[in-house]
Parts: sequence; structure tokens; C-alpha cells
Amino acid sequence: MAILDERAKRILEAGKNHPEIRTESEQGTSGRIITARLRPGTDLLTGIKDLTKRYKIAAGAVVVSFGSLARAEVSWKEGSKPDPSKKVERIRLEGPISFLSSQGKVGITEEGEPVVHLHGVLVDLDGRCWGGHFYEGDNPVYSTFEIVIQEIVGVRHTKIYDEESEVKLIKPVRL
Repeated sequence: MAILDERAKRILEAGKNHPEIRTESEQGTSGRIITARLRPGTDLLTGIKDLTKRYKIAAGAVVVSFGSLARAEVSWKEGSKPDPSKKVERIRLEGPISFLSSQGKVGITEEGEPVVHLHGVLVDLDGRCWGGHFYEGDNPVYSTFEIVIQEIVGVRHTKIYDEESEVKLIKPVRL
């Protein structure tokens, strides 16, 4: 059984005092559907950011994704109160690796910078499944990576620091 960190303990305790449902949301409409293939050697997140910027997708969802990676770097642990001098523990997997599926959000901040938040599931050469959060710069495509992005019109996904969770998160904002 995993040991709760201090932040998890605070969240569970706060939940006792706030049993109501708490959300942040915006409503948009379906826009364009972008279908693409990332070619060998292209970094996964860099390629998705390029598509987001090229097609000026203020907000979108990754609805289909699969392919292969030459190597992968993922994490599934979140630390409490991130310290800029400490990185979240990342797992590096050597490939080729089959990329089974992912879910994520994309967008362009008010400053024009693309943002991507992507989690996915992989299978290594030994048949073990891995999954988690992907980082830019160390996930090169092996033979292909196919992706479909659904645009959400009327909303912008922007990345902001959330004081309650103590991390930067994608927040939906009405345009």
C-alpha cells in the first residue's frame, strides 16, 4: 500500500470540509478536426505543439493517438509543492516501443505559445505496460505516430499556476 504524501493528506482532509462538487469549466462547440502523422525522429510533444500552432487551435482534445516511439520518458508521480531545483522522477524506456493510446489537451496561450498536456499508455519489448505523463524533448517517433485533434471553438486552454494544487495546469477560459 502506498504512503500518502502531505499534500494528499491535506486534500483528503479538506474534502471532509468541502463535500460539494468543485469544478472549473467552459462550454465550447466542435470545430475542425485535424488528422496528422508525425514522422520518424520527430519528438512527440514538439510535433503536437507544432500542429497546435500551425492550425491555431486555441483549445482542443487529443481524441485518437497511436504509433511507436524509439524511446520514451514518462512519469506518474506528482510531488507536493514542486521545488524548481527538484525534478519529478521520470522513467526512461528504450525502444522500439508501441504507443497504444493517449488522452490530452492542447491549446495556445494568450501569448501565442502552444501548450500540451498528454498522458498515454505504452508497451515495451517485453510486453510490459507503462503509462503516465509525457515530457517534451525525449520521445522520438520510431516509425509513425498518428493523431487526431478535435478543436473546441469558443474556449482557450491556457496554462496557469494553481495555488490549491501547487502546480501549473491547463485552465479553460471563455473567448
